[in-house]
Parts: sequence; structure tokens; C-alpha cells
Amino acid sequence: MQYKRTILPNGVRVITVPMAGNPTVTVMINVATGSYYEDQKQSGISHFLEHMCFKGTVKRPTAKVIATELDSIGASYNAFTTTEMTGYYAKADTRHFAQIADVVSDIYMNSTFPETEIKKEKNVVLGEIDMYADDPQEKVSDALRIHMYKGEPAERDVLGTKETVKAITRGDLLEYRKSQYKASNTIITIAGGISESEMLSWVKKTFGKIKDGKTKSELITKDRVQLVPETVFVDKDTDQAHIMMAWRTFDRKSPDRFVAHIIKGILRAGMSSRLFAKLRDDMGSGYYIHVINSMNLSFGRFVIGTGTTAERVPEIISAIISETEKLKTKPVGVTELKKVREYMKSHLIMSMETSDGVVDFFADQEVLSDKIRTPEEFEELFSKVTPDDISRVSKIIFNNQKLTVAVIGNKLDKEAVSKAIRA
Repeated sequence: MQYKRTILPNGVRVITVPMAGNPTVTVMINVATGSYYEDQKQSGISHFLEHMCFKGTVKRPTAKVIATELDSIGASYNAFTTTEMTGYYAKADTRHFAQIADVVSDIYMNSTFPETEIKKEKNVVLGEIDMYADDPQEKVSDALRIHMYKGEPAERDVLGTKETVKAITRGDLLEYRKSQYKASNTIITIAGGISESEMLSWVKKTFGKIKDGKTKSELITKDRVQLVPETVFVDKDTDQAHIMMAWRTFDRKSPDRFVAHIIKGILRAGMSSRLFAKLRDDMGSGYYIHVINSMNLSFGRFVIGTGTTAERVPEIISAIISETEKLKTKPVGVTELKKVREYMKSHLIMSMETSDGVVDFFADQEVLSDKIRTPEEFEELFSKVTPDDISRVSKIIFNNQKLTVAVIGNKLDKEAVSKAIRA
């Protein structure tokens, strides 16, 4: 896949990906800031600022004006905040490129943050916090994160707390935007069925004069040394118990990160993957199994999550550990490795059939990776991973001294869970 990376004289980074014949175009504006850039008193401000950017600009004074304009052309649009970036995007028929580009850039650069809207939107975000607090899967994830990274930036939730959100003022929003929404911290990604020249012409005209300056750096999380497996329990009256097993691993600069991605695929890429076959097909333990390989600037963790009945929690934990141990001791066969590579290749290609999928792919790499790689380059990297690599890196990842297990549920056998992870 062909793309072009351009840096404007003021430092704005631009990625353009023409997709001949594609009927849509997506415009995304990212800023390299998120919850890992906030101190404790600011917790949640990146996310709240993202919400407030939709509440009116000089040109479009209310949220309804913004939404009506985009809805009138059938656009798909939204925004998001993560630990390390914030994004604003819109997707529409290529005929509407100029309009969605104007709206998204207006939101990004010219939001006015009306006081009345700040008061109302705080109630919205407080409701969002309550919503996730009522969700057992989110609650056990929070408990795990807080336990593993107590006192570090990674402990804090992207949403912030009710106390920090209530304390945010209009002045805080203006100051935070001024400090972070600078030219060199801004990434514009455009993909779809229009020409590269049209994409670049709009970016240069719209973003060529925004100011640059020093921005606040990411606050580094120092991962603590863990010498024994640990447990976290959340007692809650739920119909299902939810398990999260997290191993402390390595940061995203590690040369082993591509091997780790293959390991993730072996465990949970498709219905023939090892964990799906074991937990759902063989054991009938529950509905979902997910695997997350999270690598950040200074730390990483490999997470396996699933749901089951409370009485089966120790059994399921033992089964998962058994599967991870096999990766350390029994070489993966050539046929299975080929299957996983092909699955990953095909799903990456399919995810990039749409303009928004392409934008996500390139923008994420620009903000979070050492360099941008094409799907073809990823395929080549994955093709070099050997069974010996998988065994070696599995021994690094699945070091059970660095394992933390969090469980939420009703009438949990905590002693049996502790025995299962120390067996």
C-alpha cells in the first residue's frame, strides 16, 4: 500500500493515502496527548477536552449545529481519547471531503468551550464513569490496573475520577489545549478516493500557520519489580465471574514485540486458536476469551481475559496457565505457525478495505511506533518469526513470578485461586 508522509514547515505531520476507486474519504486529526500526559490533579482533562470540542466553535456555535451539518451529508464521525493520544475524525462520500475536513479542523482548532456546556458535559462524563463502574469486566480491569501500577501514571483512568472531572474549569481546558494542541504534536491522516494533491492542498491551507512550541512530555510509568504471583479480588453479585491474567512484559521498543504479536495470535486468532479451542470447545467454560498484548513507552503487559462460573475460576486459571506453559516447552508446528501468519495477514488486509480502517492503521503507527510500516512490511517481519523465537519469548512473557490475576464475582474461592497460580 502506497502512502506519503509530509511534515509542514511548522511541524504538522501529514499522512496521505489515496485509495483509487474507494467511494469514501476519512479525515482524522490526532494530537499526541492523553491520560499519560496528565498529572494526578488533571486526571481526565484530555478526555473532557475531547468531549468539549464538539460543543461549539466560532463558526458553528452549538453542538447541534455541528451534528446537524455532519448528519445532513450522512457522515460518520466521532472522537476518542486513549492513554497516549486523542483523535477527531469524520468519514463521508468523497463528494463531501471539503465539508467534513472543514468541520473536523474547526472542532480541533476553534472550539469555544461555553461555560454552560462545561457544566452540562460534566454530568455526561460522570454518567460515563458510573456506566463503566457498573460493568463487571470494566471494574475488574480497573482493579487490575490500579493494583499493578499503584502510584504511577498508568494507575489512572482515562476518564479521570468524579472529583477531578468536577474540578475542571474553562481556564484549565484552555491552558491544556494551549500546551498540547501545537503544530508538531498534531498529525493529520487522510485516506480515501480522492487525489493526494487534493489532500495536501487542504492540509497546507488549513494547518500551515498554526503555532508550534514546547509541549508537555508523557509522564513515565516505572514498572515495579514483581517477584511472586499476585491476586486481586473484587466481590460483586454477578451472574458470571470475570478473570483477567496479566504478565508484566516489555515496552514497545523491544525487538521481541513482533514475536509477541504472533504469540497473541497463536492463543486467540480465530476459532481454531489454542485458547478458544481449549476453553470454549473442550471445556465449555464460557462465552468470551480475549488476549491483549499492551506495550507502552516504558512498560508492557500481556493480558488474557475470560468469563466463567464462580466455581470454575480456579480450574480455568489452571487451564490457561497450562496453555502458556506449552508455548514455553513445546515448539509450535510449521502448519500452525503458517495458519496464524495467514490469519493475521488476511485480517490486516480486510481491516484496510475501508478508508477509516486505513486512517486508523497509519495514525496509530505515527503516534505510537518507531516508524510507519506497510502491511507488506509487517508480513515480512512476521514471516521471520521461528518456533524457537516463540519458545524463547514465551519464556520471557509467561514468567509466572510476574503474573497478577484479578477476579470479580460472587462467592469466589480465593484460596483455590491463589493455589492455582502458584501450582
